[in-house]
Amino acid sequence: MYTSRFSALLVTICAAAAGQVWADMPVITDAVAYNSWTYGDRPNQTYYSSPIKTPRFLINKWDKNATSYGSHIFLAPAIPGQKASPMILSAEDLSLVYADPKWNGGTDTRMQIYDGKSYLTFWSGLDYKGHGSGGGVMVDKHYNMFKNLTTTGLDTGADSHDFVLTKDGGAIMNNYHNITTDLTSIGGPKKGNLLTCAFQEVDIKTGKVRFTWNALDHFNLTESMSDKYHEVEGGFDWFHMNAISKTKDGNYLISIRHLRTVALINGTDGSRIWQVGGINNSFEDLSGGNATNFAFQHDARFTDETEEEITLFDNHAMHVTSPTAGCTDNCTRGVRIGLDYEKMEVELISEFYHPQSVQAWAQGGYHLLPNGNAILGWGVVPVMTEFDEAGNVVMDVQIRPWNTTEAGGGPLYRVYKFDWVGEPLWEPSCAVNDGTVYVSWNGATEVAFWSLFGGDSHTSMDHLATVKKAGFETAILSPYEVAFVRVDALDKDGNTIGSSNVVDTSSGGSVGSRIRS
Repeated sequence: MYTSRFSALLVTICAAAAGQVWADMPVITDAVAYNSWTYGDRPNQTYYSSPIKTPRFLINKWDKNATSYGSHIFLAPAIPGQKASPMILSAEDLSLVYADPKWNGGTDTRMQIYDGKSYLTFWSGLDYKGHGSGGGVMVDKHYNMFKNLTTTGLDTGADSHDFVLTKDGGAIMNNYHNITTDLTSIGGPKKGNLLTCAFQEVDIKTGKVRFTWNALDHFNLTESMSDKYHEVEGGFDWFHMNAISKTKDGNYLISIRHLRTVALINGTDGSRIWQVGGINNSFEDLSGGNATNFAFQHDARFTDETEEEITLFDNHAMHVTSPTAGCTDNCTRGVRIGLDYEKMEVELISEFYHPQSVQAWAQGGYHLLPNGNAILGWGVVPVMTEFDEAGNVVMDVQIRPWNTTEAGGGPLYRVYKFDWVGEPLWEPSCAVNDGTVYVSWNGATEVAFWSLFGGDSHTSMDHLATVKKAGFETAILSPYEVAFVRVDALDKDGNTIGSSNVVDTSSGGSVGSRIRS
């Protein structure tokens, strides 16, 4: 009986195909028009059934057969008129799956595992120029907040750069705070204002602090390779830590932008075990300097538990010194290096430059994917690129025309690719405009079909059509004129998994949710 019911639905889908249209705007493939601002400075998409705005993408290249598996893309793009938000896109067509600006943040949006369950994680808080003050948020598959963690005993709380869960039930948070200290060693005053860094690991379950580390306890101001000292509101930023991750032995790998260094920190006493790059580089570079000459980098990580290889995003510039696209000097790249601890040698394994050559003077990330591919978010350069292991570009997508201003063009701080299942507890959203029914369900990943119901009463409606889900928002042309409509969400097997609000087609106003018998 069930099979017959769903077979009938499929017949309805075929019959109603002419009544379905794409509500989502198509991706753009004309690079000349896009980068000439034909679609505007920040092209975006709006919807009838949702207040959310999303970027309109330019596809420079996309070979779907060569991209890595992973059902969804995680990012937090900047969109004018909309607060920062975690965002999830379908890896199949780049349509929106989830966004919620009410979180007031979204930096470092990704999927992470805690206690065997998948969580959407991101930073939320007050964002300052170059750092932030807030907490690391963990959201379950229903988009309910599980935890909002921050530091203890460190002014300003968790910074926006990094929020990393450990395999042993911990969470690592970066921290930026100000102190007054002697800056004469770097040309500053005896009592100067310094912006410095710390990090802290806390137990997710209890919130208790496991480990706290302060940069000034283990590094010297004279190791900074940042700009020369100058007075700046907010303090002179000498260190600028942007990535921390825990090793199997309980040590910590950190990325220090303004020291041009990646360092391994002892997880017991906080001392420096070794560093790659910077003034006190520990390794002989077998690649003629190309393994250690990265500069102002982000997102340094070990590739696996052997801890013999590191990937990082090499900005290679702290300020704009070359155009984008068409960078000619100090151009940005993704880097993979190999370490030999017995010989204390390092060599370049691979480097990925953007095919149009860019200079991302700030932000950026390198996500190594399970099949050996890598997806790079190019920071203030508004583009994300997936490379295969050999360095071939298999996907290249812009979210904005090329931009080279000091204020930044995107940004796409980091971009990740994971499998994700989202099952929101709120209902789908339905709207009617000019006789067309529009429906979406923010956060839902399991919708395959939409069933339209309508009638003269909001308490009694008949089935009118069933159509395939198309993008984030699906448009349905009703075959009949009715006073009220609602839309049910169906999974791939034809099961009803959600029902929208009921809409008065004459006014467009919502009259409530479905009344179940």
